[in-house]
Amino acid sequence: MYDVIIIGAGIGGVTTAALLAHSGYRVLLLEGHLEPGGCISSFRRKRPDGSEYIFDVGATLFGGFQPGGAHDWVARRLGIRFPVVQLEPAMQIWLPDRVITRTGDPHGWQVERQTAFPEQAAQAERFWQHQERLADISWRFAAQHPPMPPETPGDLLRLIPTLRPELLGLLPHLPRTVGNELRRCGLTDRALRTFIDAQLLISAQVTADECAWPFGSVALDLARQGVFYVEGGAWTIARTLADACIRDGGEVRYRTWVTRILLEHGRAAGVQTQTGEVYHARHVIANLTLWDVQRLLDTATPPALERVTRTIPDAWGAFMLYLGVDAAAIPSDLCAHHQIVCDYAVPLGEGNSVFLSLHPAFDTSRAPAGRRALTISTHTRPEQWWAARSAGRAVYNERKEQLAGQMLAAVERVLPDIRRHIRYQQSGTPVTFQRYTRRERGMVGGLGQRPAQSGFAGLGTRAAHVPGLWLVGDSIFPGQSSAAVIQSGIHVWRTVRGELRFDAARLRKGTAKVPQK
Repeated sequence: MYDVIIIGAGIGGVTTAALLAHSGYRVLLLEGHLEPGGCISSFRRKRPDGSEYIFDVGATLFGGFQPGGAHDWVARRLGIRFPVVQLEPAMQIWLPDRVITRTGDPHGWQVERQTAFPEQAAQAERFWQHQERLADISWRFAAQHPPMPPETPGDLLRLIPTLRPELLGLLPHLPRTVGNELRRCGLTDRALRTFIDAQLLISAQVTADECAWPFGSVALDLARQGVFYVEGGAWTIARTLADACIRDGGEVRYRTWVTRILLEHGRAAGVQTQTGEVYHARHVIANLTLWDVQRLLDTATPPALERVTRTIPDAWGAFMLYLGVDAAAIPSDLCAHHQIVCDYAVPLGEGNSVFLSLHPAFDTSRAPAGRRALTISTHTRPEQWWAARSAGRAVYNERKEQLAGQMLAAVERVLPDIRRHIRYQQSGTPVTFQRYTRRERGMVGGLGQRPAQSGFAGLGTRAAHVPGLWLVGDSIFPGQSSAAVIQSGIHVWRTVRGELRFDAARLRKGTAKVPQK
């Protein structure tokens, strides 16, 4: 009998496992893949000549390692170190007619935005200053790790000490969107609106007219807080946390797919694996999407969970290009991250907006000598890839080649000679993500941060509506990104630790039955 079983070693799951093991609980972390990290991980590709590349699976841009950030808090709590380097500038955004450099220097960013968008500079400055004020309030609130969203009277009691008078200033903004604020400031400049939409799409999964304004103010603030490179690839984050879990007595088992969440008297009591093994625990934590939790519960899906999965908007998928290229194709002074928008008149995603990340030259572990590893991604709707796959391999491959060509054309804005320097190329679709991560339809990035799914209205750790079953990851508050899912891991750790302490107190008093398994 374990105290806790955690399904999935994505960043949220492995964070929770490490914190609970460090707190002295018996923890079993089950992961179907060969490596921890889920979509925030890496993979190795060996070439016939013996050389190899290390590519990041999905996420390539990381925040939260600055002092007081979520990663920093976990590192100090566990006594570990994440090997990261802050990147400055954070990224460049290539619009059809201009290039904007995002920097962590507040004054430098103010000068850059006024220079890049001179048409409505005064109105825009009111927007940006308001955005930064709201973001500062939210960062201070998040640093206290409040139980968000509050789901029980106990959560409300724990929330009260984290409340400050400045939070009252956020209340009128809770139902508003970033688009509402842009209209309030009279901002109609197409270039500025496209820039904001593009930045929100990669950090909030929705554009300004849909994005909750409080969340959007934080999403637009990531560069100011600091963007970091993880030495050795994204999987270093999860590996460091998994090692900490094992160090403190937790068990981590790879190549172990969970196929069923077991219930006893309506309460989560354990899991069954693909090979038929059964493990029991007092609590089960699922680092899964809501749809995947529903699938593992099978016919026992609570009506409330079914209602959520039926009504909540679907998440995005990603189309990925993994390239090994000659280092000669990359200027020595080029920053690591680039967002490229091709056409103002075309909706974002589907190759019209792409994100390019290249590993810094100083990290020689990622590619053979004289080469660099590049990851290129675009938002895409998963349904079209499953339809193409159903139509046959030829249709599926043709769609892959078409979108890959479109994305390479976009990247040529940054790297004009990229095509003749490609030495290795591989692509991935939502079908690929589903095969390797088993996330529903290959959806990645979490839920779009609309007012109805954000902040106090967001989904919490109890969103499965099954006693003893907790959720962690990008489906619940605060949402997507490694820093956000680590924040959800901290919250689940606090909550489950409190439940375990309460259970232990009841056992000592003799008011609870001792489990027989």
